[in-house]
Amino acid sequence: MLVGEKTNQEMNDAKYAYVIDHNGFIIGADIHYNGNELPDNFVLDFVPPELGIIRPKWNGSTWIEGETLEEKSERETLQLLESLKPSSNEIANAELEIKILTMLKEVEVVQ
Repeated sequence: MLVGEKTNQEMNDAKYAYVIDHNGFIIGADIHYNGNELPDNFVLDFVPPELGIIRPKWNGSTWIEGETLEEKSERETLQLLESLKPSSNEIANAELEIKILTMLKEVEVVQ
């Protein structure tokens, strides 16, 4: 076995870990091998999807919502703006209506 290689048992005991910054926010992921000391910035607890957390933050014992009110307001505003944008199909239909109305005006069917 080469230096740094893991045994089959070590690979089987490997666990996925979140890597967090000093504020408790996820900045990455890594593999933690049992038997190795868990670094302070590794968290083995998964973020439960049913919590509906937008920006997970580790408080030392559990995951909490890390999104600030300002971030939430900005996210909701962007979601609203995105929902108000017409789809490409709606744009194509509007362009077609404009062309039809223009043609009808040219032949004086409508004023």
